[in-house]
Amino acid sequence: MMENSEITALKEALFLNRENLLNDILATLNYDEINEDLFQELILIIQNTNLTTIKLNKALEAQEVIDSVLKDGLL
Repeated sequence: MMENSEITALKEALFLNRENLLNDILATLNYDEINEDLFQELILIIQNTNLTTIKLNKALEAQEVIDSVLKDGLL
């Protein structure tokens, strides 16, 4: 099954965002170059952290909705 172009574009954007973040961190630390294995390992760490952050954000949003409904009712 092929992914639609929007999903592919979003996945590519996420990947580029991770790479840009890592490049910014390395530049801040004054690293001009690191080996490819370390770069990929760091990208994986960032990816896993992003997934955890997304889950926490979703949980927070859900809890805020629950709290709002309990406090103010449905209307």
